[in-house]
Amino acid sequence: MPDVVSARLDVALSDIERAGFEDEVEVIGGGMFGVVDESNWVVCEQEPSTSEEIGAKPRLTVDRSCDGEDSTDGDAAAQAPAEKAEQPTSAPKPKPKPTKKPTKKADTDEDTFVMPATVGMVLQDAQDLLQSQGSFVLTQTDATGAERFQVLDSGWKVCWQDPAPGTVTPLSTMVDLGTVKLDERCP
Repeated sequence: MPDVVSARLDVALSDIERAGFEDEVEVIGGGMFGVVDESNWVVCEQEPSTSEEIGAKPRLTVDRSCDGEDSTDGDAAAQAPAEKAEQPTSAPKPKPKPTKKPTKKADTDEDTFVMPATVGMVLQDAQDLLQSQGSFVLTQTDATGAERFQVLDSGWKVCWQDPAPGTVTPLSTMVDLGTVKLDERCP
């Protein structure tokens, strides 16, 4: 079994398939709507553990981040506080474990990227741009405050972003994009 903890779910599934397991992998988590877009979820736990032989169906536990602050597992009542935690506040945001990506700069302790300007972009395009920069630790917040879940990313646009454009940002930093539906105005 390859080490897939802290990897995006889509990458983890690909790694497991490359290791020779071709059947369905059990994915636990994914919130109220389940896993709609595998690239939006991070593997927090895996069974079997790294280097063990894959005998039965592998089990991956996923969440938006693996820091314990943003759990989406459990019933709807347990999810409400987690979704509320995604709203922008003045408190600093927790930083999840970095994803396993190739390094861009070997001379620094932590790899960084320059945060691009995403305001006005379709959410899916903004996510694709960030991922092309090596940033895979992403979250979306309903900019209206209604706490809606962005099920189809191509149906939403970015109203604000954190960190700001041009900021040199560690790859492990949670990037938060405030969004509204395409036919709505940004608040």
